[in-house]
Amino acid sequence: MDPEISIIVPCLNEEQNIPILVQKLDALMNQYELSAEILIVDDCSDDYTFREAFILSKSYPKVFALHKGLPRGIGNAIRFGIKHAKGRVGVIVMGDLVDPLAAIPDFRDKIINEGCQLVLLSRYMTTEDHANIPLSYRFYQFWFRVLSRILVGVRVTDITYAFRAFDLDFIKSLNLQSGGFEISPEITLKAWLRKARICELKGRQGRRVRGESKFLFSKQGWGYGGVLMKAFFARIIKR
Repeated sequence: MDPEISIIVPCLNEEQNIPILVQKLDALMNQYELSAEILIVDDCSDDYTFREAFILSKSYPKVFALHKGLPRGIGNAIRFGIKHAKGRVGVIVMGDLVDPLAAIPDFRDKIINEGCQLVLLSRYMTTEDHANIPLSYRFYQFWFRVLSRILVGVRVTDITYAFRAFDLDFIKSLNLQSGGFEISPEITLKAWLRKARICELKGRQGRRVRGESKFLFSKQGWGYGGVLMKAFFARIIKR
């Protein structure tokens, strides 16, 4: 029988974090008696991420190690995971242990019981929840929210955070194209334009302890701007 939840974990050089993440996810699934699969998508890592994922798949029946091949990119890895997911609910979890995993049961309830098609974890509902986000990121995210509201009409508080859940059938219908971190706002913007039911839960992102962050706004900014402009023109055409 297919699982109810597909947890998609895109990973690039996360060999130190993956065993801990899987242990935490497995404990959470058992605690709430959730039917889930954990898809670890190796993004052509330079370290032993795929080996760790493969070893874990032998110890945890719910874990599947997927190697997607080149080109690299978190968006490519997420789309690869979505393509292979068998559940009704998809959840994106980063391999760096910063996401508040306790929200996953609430994600599931919002989609299964309340009919939401996209559920966002918002770090901006309260001041204390975005305390761990670097000031420069908060600056960029603020202006991206402002421009998204002006150009596309989006009225959610956290458009860009990758940790989120969605109805998998719905998300597969969006024809996602992003290869990088801009896949998160692409999902949000396309879902908004499709008049999807979007729900938000408050939460706080943690801090990375091991490894290095792969996000650099100087490299990702063009991608973010690109998906925003595509959404703007799509909105104009619909009018």
